[in-house]
Amino acid sequence: MEKISAGIKPEERKRVEEILRSTDFFYDFEIDTALEIADETIAKGMEKSGYYWLKVTDDDGIVAFANYGKNAFSTHSWELYWIAVHNNARHKKLGSALLKAVEDDVRKHKGKILWIETSGRPKYAATEAYYQRNGYELAASLKEFYGPGDPKQVYVKTL
Repeated sequence: MEKISAGIKPEERKRVEEILRSTDFFYDFEIDTALEIADETIAKGMEKSGYYWLKVTDDDGIVAFANYGKNAFSTHSWELYWIAVHNNARHKKLGSALLKAVEDDVRKHKGKILWIETSGRPKYAATEAYYQRNGYELAASLKEFYGPGDPKQVYVKTL
């Protein structure tokens, strides 16, 4: 049985990397950045680092995680930096349950808006549909942002 809990422990760092690699969606430099965020959170804690983590675990450990934080240049905007489900655990609605838990936590911290950035490459069509199914609207599309034919899609939801 899966459960959602907060935080990240040093021994879970490798599993975060495994989850990201299993999706076959992220560049190596993106995975490196996620691991740097994990390291900073492990070293400083969620409050001091500003990086909040929720994870879905089952009997084998973490199968999905989300990482998010308050935008330092806003009074009420938060950003979802990462959300990923291990390829072996897909199609169980874990991502939607995790996203709802993130939204609930952002509300608990007095956040009013959650922003999400993703790629607009065709490979990400299912990701964009997932955000739309969960009540997010496309607020901006920045052409060629990540590379040729790879726009940044900015989604938003008022909580």
